[in-house]
Amino acid sequence: MSLAAWVRRARTPAPAPVAREYAYLEPADLFDMEIKDDPEASPVLCCTGDAAGAAAFQALWLKRIAGTGRYAASVSVRGQGGTPAADGGLEARAHDLVQAAVTVPRQTVLIGHKEGAAWAAIAAGRYPASALVLVSPQQVPKQPPAPVGGPPVLLVVAESETQSKDAQAVADAYGIAPLTFAGSPDDVFKGAGAEGLLDAILSWLARKE
Repeated sequence: MSLAAWVRRARTPAPAPVAREYAYLEPADLFDMEIKDDPEASPVLCCTGDAAGAAAFQALWLKRIAGTGRYAASVSVRGQGGTPAADGGLEARAHDLVQAAVTVPRQTVLIGHKEGAAWAAIAAGRYPASALVLVSPQQVPKQPPAPVGGPPVLLVVAESETQSKDAQAVADAYGIAPLTFAGSPDDVFKGAGAEGLLDAILSWLARKE
């Protein structure tokens, strides 16, 4: 860390604490499925820029992730869902995500959607995520911090976003090519393509572990 970065971090007061809202699902909670926890599979923590926060992942994502033997969780950062609003912008929301990550049982995968991808990218510079997945990223810093520990990074964008400045900036920053899906950034939680998109992400995670 450079001296300037250290001074900036040291002089920046910690964001005001908030009581964060969580949603989570463990494999053992899936009573309609015979799924066992896979101790070798990293847990997954999700966040989105949508106002619904953690609840956005409950209908499809958490159950499908837990169905692979992984602990699945999502969090509402300040101002989302049931988490109260508090001062702080991008940095404070990344702080909320880091604080959520350290409560997960094991080293976790960070998945960020839309503005949540920016929070996840910054959080990965402070927390040693086992992998980083950025879905339809928005407002990610042009030069995001290097992820702690060098985890694998996956960029996922809608076909309509492949030429967007946000997608290209993230691809350049991490030196990766995007995985594309049909539809729009708002189709990741429901619709015919949502399940296929999530399965592609989970397949990528399985190959990287």
